[in-house]
Amino acid sequence: MSGFTTLWRVAQREMSERVRSKAYLITTGLTFLIVLALIGLPTVFGSDTEESTVGSVGEGNEAIVTTAVDLGNANDEEGDPPSVNIAIVEFEGRDTARAALEKGEIDAVLIDGEEIVVEGTSGFDGSSIANQLQRAAGAVRIQTVIEEQGQDAADIIGILTSDPLEATTLEGDPEESQSRTVVAYFGLLLLYMAVLLYGTWILTGVTEEKSNRVVEILLSSIRPWQILGGKILGIGALAMFQLLGTIAVAVVALRVTGAFDLPPIGLSAVLNLLLWFVIGFLIFAVLFGAAGSLVSRTEEANTMAMPMSLVAVAGFFVSIMALDDPGGVVAVVSTFIPLTAPFVVPVRTALQAIPAWQYLLAVILSVSAIGVLTVIAGRIYSGGLLRLGRRVGVREAWRSAAE
Repeated sequence: MSGFTTLWRVAQREMSERVRSKAYLITTGLTFLIVLALIGLPTVFGSDTEESTVGSVGEGNEAIVTTAVDLGNANDEEGDPPSVNIAIVEFEGRDTARAALEKGEIDAVLIDGEEIVVEGTSGFDGSSIANQLQRAAGAVRIQTVIEEQGQDAADIIGILTSDPLEATTLEGDPEESQSRTVVAYFGLLLLYMAVLLYGTWILTGVTEEKSNRVVEILLSSIRPWQILGGKILGIGALAMFQLLGTIAVAVVALRVTGAFDLPPIGLSAVLNLLLWFVIGFLIFAVLFGAAGSLVSRTEEANTMAMPMSLVAVAGFFVSIMALDDPGGVVAVVSTFIPLTAPFVVPVRTALQAIPAWQYLLAVILSVSAIGVLTVIAGRIYSGGLLRLGRRVGVREAWRSAAE
């Protein structure tokens, strides 16, 4: 039996055992339910209409509120619920209106079409209702200025809510560029989650076999690298199945509920993301597998996972920096570091900010790193498997493998 045939047998054994385990079935089911809940519940119980109540004191306020509603709903599709709905409550004087505002009965007060009173600012852009009324008041004043020329209010609203300039980017079609960015961003999130979750599966799986002495039986007929490689392939296949299943559930839910508009996704963007997902997962999977052979109890596995988890966190934050400055020094340097390249290269590729030679060199370096890390991890794995009862150092495991 060839070495790769044995490796595949180990992978099949790993898949058959784990796919029937309660832990795998429960986590898969819970993941699907969480995704459905996050997408479906806001659609079922939420409202797409932003409701506000404005107090009115004096004259000239109704036109502003009406224009604010028209502006907010100008881009709504026919048959859809309105995006904005503003109710008006009349007050006799400023003091009674302010008192209602303080009690939270209304969201803002308009006075004589000249003044707006709000409780305070919120968020980065201030009060939402205040911004809507300010923009509406500006539209009303424009309308007043040009009424003598016969310009209709609907024309002004159309101008204020449209994009009169045709948008063109250096990357080509703006919609295609947006879809590539969306794919890259969510791709790196998926890779980050996969590294932390499924990498830990590999680590604990190696530790469990070592602690229950199963590995001693396996080593009598199978080489260490075959055990490590089979475990990575087996758990990796289950991880990909769960991940792809989660994505499929999310896409179907989004299509059914219409909660978000999915941009068109090109084949090249998907293939690029898939390539770097596999590369990144293999790099970290090899490291997690080697780390698992150094401990004898599952309680110690979390400690051994910490260095790889920190590297994954660093890669994620570097990728966020690459989104803001894809041609910067940090993005370029991290492109050629195998531990961070899977997070950064897809982002730079999506933004079309990476030359072909940098992309090719990043692939060569990362794939080469998988081979080198596999050899190193295989030796550490071989030297640490039979050291039971205590935590084994990397040097000790390395030396033990040569004995």
